[in-house]
Amino acid sequence: MSRTISTFIIILVISVILVTCVSAHNTSVSVNSPERVDSDFSVVIEIENAADLDSGQFDLSFDPAVVNVTGVDDGNIGGTVIPIADWALAGENTIRVLFNLPGIDGVSGSGSLAAIHFEMIVPGDCAIEISDGLLVNNMAEMIPASWNGVESVVPATKTNTRTSVPADATERKTPGFGAVFAMGMLAAAYLMFRKE
Repeated sequence: MSRTISTFIIILVISVILVTCVSAHNTSVSVNSPERVDSDFSVVIEIENAADLDSGQFDLSFDPAVVNVTGVDDGNIGGTVIPIADWALAGENTIRVLFNLPGIDGVSGSGSLAAIHFEMIVPGDCAIEISDGLLVNNMAEMIPASWNGVESVVPATKTNTRTSVPADATERKTPGFGAVFAMGMLAAAYLMFRKE
């Protein structure tokens, strides 16, 4: 009987180690755009490893001497449409895009936030950059993310100070249900072993 309990305890300890060592996937957003244009084209804003995404926004900058924005289409993550709530010019060379999923369920996975359509004015090099990105989950909390390789920043506070949020912040949260369950089972096995 003690051999069975010892085996059970070893399996539980390994389970706890595996559950707590699994690292969280970082959310990342990137721009899939051509470097040079010679006709009308679309830019896809891609997202990887979204977790309970509910809403957000981003700015997209471009060279107005080379291209002009003609429209913005909804994105799609794992078959769920990411509806564009609004988009507008935020300057001569920038558009701001807002998206918001209906309800409070949120969506997880990888896909796209939006597709932005451009018409070419003259052929040439066209640098398109994303900035001021913000992702919000279904608990109204900011989702830390990497935007074209740059970590997101918490929006400015009343004192206009900016604090960087590490992309791996989700790894520092308390253990999940699996780890707590495994520790509870380990404690129960220990108590059973002590009674014998």
